[in-house]
This record gives sequence, structure tokens and C-alpha cells, in this order.
Amino acid sequence: MFTKEVFVQKTRRWENNIYYKMAKSYSMLGKILYAEDDFLTREIVGEKLEEEGYAVVLAKDGKEAWNEFQQNVFDAVILDVDIPVYNGYEVASLIQSENLQIPLIFYSSLTDVEYIKKGFDNGAKVYIVKSGNMEELVVKLKSILRDNSSRLCYLTEQLSFDTLTNKLFMKGREKVLSTLEGKILAVLCKNPNQLVKKDLLLEIGWNSTDVNWESQLIKTISKLRKLLEECEGINLRNDTRKGYWLLIDSTIKSKNC
Repeated sequence: MFTKEVFVQKTRRWENNIYYKMAKSYSMLGKILYAEDDFLTREIVGEKLEEEGYAVVLAKDGKEAWNEFQQNVFDAVILDVDIPVYNGYEVASLIQSENLQIPLIFYSSLTDVEYIKKGFDNGAKVYIVKSGNMEELVVKLKSILRDNSSRLCYLTEQLSFDTLTNKLFMKGREKVLSTLEGKILAVLCKNPNQLVKKDLLLEIGWNSTDVNWESQLIKTISKLRKLLEECEGINLRNDTRKGYWLLIDSTIKSKNC
């Protein structure tokens, strides 16, 4: 039986090491942000998604969801509509202002057409009405992530990257990156025009956030920057002691991965 006490006593894996959790999610089916103000619903859905193989971060209100989104890298966001501080529509609007590519799912008990329409107006891929059976949510999530997981990242008209083969295609030429370079570039490609934290890149590349690996990360970034600077409209910029930005000119960029 699900009770508040049972869930409070459980130690969730993401509470221990944020960057380990973030990096681990890349080897799973995906990393999901779920915002829901009802405690039991939030925990039950979170548990179900974890059982399906997803890494899950939970938020109890819209402000917490927005803060989590700014601090983490997600593959999809699931939002209740009627949540405190910022409602689901407001959170969706904030997320859309930062990243138009991330799939948004509304999971709500509100069934009126006006609420559903407003969900789609705010960027939702799908609007699911809550029921006792969560299978529809799981099926839709899998379908959306499968459709959204193209191996090719199209960065500009002149530049694309195949995340499966680590091949970088530039102006008709082909360059095969090392496994390490491919891992780092894949994360940057997935989060264009956003700060990707240094510790996340260290965990993904070297399975450690130890400062001793920072020099290797700097060398890897330098190699990637040298390759990318051949193409117009793209820039790999460092943010002192925080991380890196893959900046893409929206007037040149054709589509994202």
C-alpha cells in the first residue's frame, strides 16, 4: 500500500550525487522531469517511470520544476496543469523560451476542451487525462522519445553530427571523432544555446567530477572548437568555471537533433 511514510523513508538515488545522476541518465531510456503537487500521485508516477527504466526528477510546484529544468538536462517534461506558484502552462511557456526541442506532456485530471487546447497552445506534444492506469502515459512517453531520438544532430546547413557513429559532417567532408569527443559533443548538441555544466561533462566523459580530469576536458573542448570553427554560425564558448555553451545562430541553423 502506498503511504506517505513509505515514500518518506525511501532514499531516492538522485539525492546523493547530482552529477552522477545526470550522467547516468544518458545510459538509460531518458531523463524525465515530472511536476505534480499531490504527494502520492507524484511519487507513484515517479516510481512507475523508474520501473520502466527512466531517470526521474520530481517537482512539487511550478517554481521548483523551472529551477530543476535550469539546473539539469532532460529528455522530456511531464506537467500537471493545476500546480502552485507557476501553473503547468506557465512552466511550459518558460521551458519553450529556453528550448523548443524538448517534448512537453501535460498529465492532468482537467478534462474540459479549453484546458486541453491551452495545453497544446503552450507547446504540448500530448495531453493525457489522469486515470488509475498509467499505461497511456508510459506508452505516449516511449513513443515521443523514440520519435525524438534521431541519431543525427543537424546543427547548421553545413554541419551535422551522427551520435551513433561519431561522424561529423562538415561542408561535404567527413571526420570521425574519438569516443570521448563524441560523448562530449553529443551532450552539447542536445542542449544548443544552453549552459552545459562542467561537472556533467566530466561525469559523462571520465565517470568522475575530480578536478584532475579538467585538463583533459579542456583539451577535448579545444579540439572540438577547432573543428567547429570551420563552419559559419556555430561557436563553442566556455563559461569560466561553470561549463560550456554550444552557440548556434538561429538564422543559419536549419533544425536541431
